[in-house]
Amino acid sequence: MLEPGCADRDYDLLAMREERAEVLARLWEVGPEPRPVQLEAAGAGLLPFACIEGTGAYLYWLTSKDGRPEDWTVLANAGRGPEWEHHPVQSTQFILSVITGEIHSEILYNLPVEDHTFDSNDDILDA
Repeated sequence: MLEPGCADRDYDLLAMREERAEVLARLWEVGPEPRPVQLEAAGAGLLPFACIEGTGAYLYWLTSKDGRPEDWTVLANAGRGPEWEHHPVQSTQFILSVITGEIHSEILYNLPVEDHTFDSNDDILDA
């Protein structure tokens, strides 16, 4: 999970927002990778909230100019390819549903798993 102001830039939500916006803009401008259709709506945007280590995948909130953050849904990106998935649920519901197997994601193909753990960024960075 990304958090604002994290000591490690790779886990800092604000730093990753800028980095991902630049990377995606370049891909969509010069590359063959198409923008997700959900971004065609007026005022739609992306805000990364999680990255999947080892895979290059990112989870984004699909933001809207006039919408409330609690109404934002999830766009998952493979990171190392053009695959995008829209999941029309809140991020917490998405994470819970992927972990329990209620939602299937081709991008998060190795879920669900039997055992679940959560390590905070503080725990990871202090290790």
